[in-house]
Amino acid sequence: MAKDRRYITVKNLITAGYIKSFSGIFDAIPKTVIARDLGMNNNRFTKLMNDVTLFRLEELYRLARLLEIDGMVLINLVVQQLNEKKEKKKIQQG
Repeated sequence: MAKDRRYITVKNLITAGYIKSFSGIFDAIPKTVIARDLGMNNNRFTKLMNDVTLFRLEELYRLARLLEIDGMVLINLVVQQLNEKKEKKKIQQG
């Protein structure tokens, strides 16, 4: 099966700096496509997206290979998302 061409789009968006956090990937490619290509159950993948700390490094590196980017680039996107979530929580608390 041929790889979805939207992976190339996501790679280019990450490289150009338009995607700045992990969740931005899913604006360009549906989570169901990624879950299928990673061989994951869609429900489990949704759970991981909602709490990225549950991802195993191996899963993130497999996704990085699909996107044809360095694994650390993807991990940095996850960390950026965690930082944004922390900042949002801090602002809401006052």
